[in-house]
Amino acid sequence: MCVYYAQQNNLKIYVDWTDPTWTHGGESFYTYFKLVNMPVLNSLDEIPADATYYPKYWKGNIETPLTQELLNQDKQLGINIDLATADKSVDVIVFSCVRSRNLYADSGFFARSFRVVDKKVIAGMKERLKVPLATCIGVHARGTDRAKHTIRKEHSIQFMAVGAFPYASKPMIVVGDDAYSIEIWKRYYPHTVVFGTPALSSNKGNHLATKEELTVSKYDLTVEFLVDFFTLAHCEKVISTFKDSRFAQEARRLHPYVRQIVGNE
Repeated sequence: MCVYYAQQNNLKIYVDWTDPTWTHGGESFYTYFKLVNMPVLNSLDEIPADATYYPKYWKGNIETPLTQELLNQDKQLGINIDLATADKSVDVIVFSCVRSRNLYADSGFFARSFRVVDKKVIAGMKERLKVPLATCIGVHARGTDRAKHTIRKEHSIQFMAVGAFPYASKPMIVVGDDAYSIEIWKRYYPHTVVFGTPALSSNKGNHLATKEELTVSKYDLTVEFLVDFFTLAHCEKVISTFKDSRFAQEARRLHPYVRQIVGNE
């Protein structure tokens, strides 16, 4: 993980979210978070003009957004690197992490290193915490990019509803990226509190939608995504449509530390 690597090697760090997964305009990593307890760069402009880079491609291209088209040229450009074998003799190491998502077991690390700073995310969590989430079952009804057909969405929710039966007496909340999946869930547990309004109902993940396809801004979509994530992390237990859901897994891991990272304590 880049933040841990920077800490272990006493390096300043800058997180660049200029790729279309996270921004359609002026949003950046620092719109939502700040890094604490470590040295940071405030902008790419702080890098000296004569700095050396690894991989070499980024020399003169450091402000180029990381797109799928660029990643497709990896064999020629060599931008997909392994931090463990990175050249430490250079001034700047650039790690492109679109294809390199890993589970990081120590969620306490995130609480020590990250803070949420976006006012809409913090306000959204304050509103949701009016519901006693710590005693709720959090339901993640994922649908858009994992269930290509309506029948599969129905079957996935049915299986999850059966698995949730032991918790039927507990209060439940549901978040998700697909309106139809949430509708199905409500048929089985009609008293479930629904949080948020799915921005898109399709067979493509909302994070991959273009600016024209979204009914809200990328900023508002990311705010809701983060608020949904931290909502699940506050819950007593999290269940999800898919066992390998990264969203649900990380929410479970972050549970003991979520109040610290969001700033509730």
